[in-house]
Amino acid sequence: MTDSAATGGLVDPEIVLQREVETLGQRFPEVDRAELSDRVHGTYEHLKGEATVDSHLVAMTEKQVTEDLRHRVETVHVRGDDTV
Repeated sequence: MTDSAATGGLVDPEIVLQREVETLGQRFPEVDRAELSDRVHGTYEHLKGEATVDSHLVAMTEKQVTEDLRHRVETVHVRGDDTV
């Protein structure tokens, strides 16, 4: 049995959250990676505690952390598919 099959076909959330930290680190290079990790993991856990369905938790986490950082940081390095 593979890891994804053992988790119901879902990717390990920790791997996905770490990817979000890396992505946000590129978009907000002036923010410390430890802070980004704390924000991503804290937001994910907060949303998970309130969620009745968890299929979009990572996307919601990324959106919430991005919005929080946009309000706090002046420079945002935008990906090609983002609009500011």
